[in-house]
Amino acid sequence: MPHCQLTLSANAGVSLELSRARLWSDVLHDKKVSGFSVVTPALWEALQKNEHFTEPDLLFYTHCHPDHYARGLTAQARALWPRAGLILPEQEFDDQILLSGKRCRLSFPGLSLEFGRLTHEGEPYAEVPNYGCVIDDGGFRILIAGDCAVANPELADLIGQTSIDLALLNFPWATLRRGRDFICQQIRPKHLVLYHLPFAPDNRWGYRESAARAADSLRDIPDVRILQDALQTEII
Repeated sequence: MPHCQLTLSANAGVSLELSRARLWSDVLHDKKVSGFSVVTPALWEALQKNEHFTEPDLLFYTHCHPDHYARGLTAQARALWPRAGLILPEQEFDDQILLSGKRCRLSFPGLSLEFGRLTHEGEPYAEVPNYGCVIDDGGFRILIAGDCAVANPELADLIGQTSIDLALLNFPWATLRRGRDFICQQIRPKHLVLYHLPFAPDNRWGYRESAARAADSLRDIPDVRILQDALQTEII
């Protein structure tokens, strides 16, 4: 029996279909960032009709950079599905849940979510509010790290002694040696999904090929997958 199903929008945007809820993480962003992809008007139209995205229960954004979040598209999604909760680390909507502080725990029907502030990758962005989370869905635990700095000890603190069943990480975690070591020694997931990759037409710097080579080198992880194409779905 599957534990969850993941479907990609673009970059690190995924719809997670869990046992009792559908959660969007960083799904909607419409500002093109060089070397990566974006939710185009055509893709947004497709998402609204796709069975893996309709009727979300919860919208979560790890941070508000334009390759992860668009306020306008989020407002449109909320108008379509007004019962969906919204979690953001910056105040964007009056009725959202605001993440603040070092740790925050939230509960939704059937789900427990432990959020932790994690330093964003890159010194210029170190002060950007970026939150990872560990989702507990009836004992199946999912880690989402956002744009956490690769191999940052803060992520180990967030995980603690929790056994991670599925980790969703930006692809540089696998292409960098310190990232691979951290995955194998600190996270130790049963399943690993690498994402935040460009679609093929935007792959100007060969990120897709680098991620594929790196995934092959992670032999200590039982199941490694790459999520990189619009509406690509993986069942865990």
